[in-house]
Amino acid sequence: MRRRNFLLGAIPLAGMALGAQAEASELPVKRMPVQAQPVANPQLLLGGDKGSMAGRWGGLLAPALEHGFIQAQGVSTRMTVGQDGVTAANLFDTQTPPDGTTALAVPGAALVAALSGEPRIHFDYTRWLPLFFSLLSPVVIGRAQLHHNLENFMRDRPVRIAVSTLTGIELPTVLGMTLFGLRPIPVPGLASVKDAVSALRDNQVDVIQILDPQGSPETRDAIAALARDGYPALFSLMDNMPPDAGTPHVPCMHDVLLRENRSAASSLLHSAWTALASAASLDIALVLPMLTPPALVAEWRHATDIAIDSADIRTMASETGRRLVSGSACAESFRQMAGDVTSVMALRRWLATHLPDWRMG
Repeated sequence: MRRRNFLLGAIPLAGMALGAQAEASELPVKRMPVQAQPVANPQLLLGGDKGSMAGRWGGLLAPALEHGFIQAQGVSTRMTVGQDGVTAANLFDTQTPPDGTTALAVPGAALVAALSGEPRIHFDYTRWLPLFFSLLSPVVIGRAQLHHNLENFMRDRPVRIAVSTLTGIELPTVLGMTLFGLRPIPVPGLASVKDAVSALRDNQVDVIQILDPQGSPETRDAIAALARDGYPALFSLMDNMPPDAGTPHVPCMHDVLLRENRSAASSLLHSAWTALASAASLDIALVLPMLTPPALVAEWRHATDIAIDSADIRTMASETGRRLVSGSACAESFRQMAGDVTSVMALRRWLATHLPDWRMG
């Protein structure tokens, strides 16, 4: 009898033990901490050739980054074909492992191409980890009639705009004219500042966009000469000019739009324009793949902070009207460049409506 009572009493204890074992087996196995390895053989994948913006930045960034890593070492560069960075961005997303070895230096033109839905795009820039941005303040220049009062030129008036390609870096200016109530007519094949300025003076176009207005003495002189001759700056795409740049103030397009056509500022196309303008204002971005280990991201960010604080890069930025941001300060600009699904789809519907007519000329 005693033995039976003992066995009956032991059953709950055994059940509790088995339950505890089962519960313990469901807990995740505690991982041993792994010592982070420093970045080894760092490389910059450049979104362009030697003459591109990415190529020029690569020549500045590579030596400036060298002493910022845990193990001071040379930083190699790998150039790609093209000027807009799409080829490099495709390679980065499809062939670059997130091992902290390779960072991509890419211009905003690649992001504009992605927003417009070009079929050659095989990357998702919203999944990149930004290390550093160099930001520009592109200006839009037009005839004096447009400058005096854009409102008088609304109601579907045609406006010819110099562009490199129909979905090139000038796309925010084309869309911007739509927001003002004008009817944009892109005139392709005018990629350089010299060609665009000549076309404006020769009455082949009414509006031009200058991506890097402070980039060289020649560009600054050309803009000043246009202003004297009745072709003033209508607005800038984004207000990224450093406070101490010492250049004449040009109003931002958003502020002009609020004055001339306030209702358009709350439209989906305005949200799409914001993404396009932010992307077009991106001089260069230095980014890592999304799944790069946090310790290696931190090391790259440390090296980047040291690099952009170097005398050569700071001098270049101050002399050419660039605003440099790094680390968490990139977040707001990156959010604007990404846009949202609804506004991006509105942009692509707008393009699908107008591209056939533009291609017909």
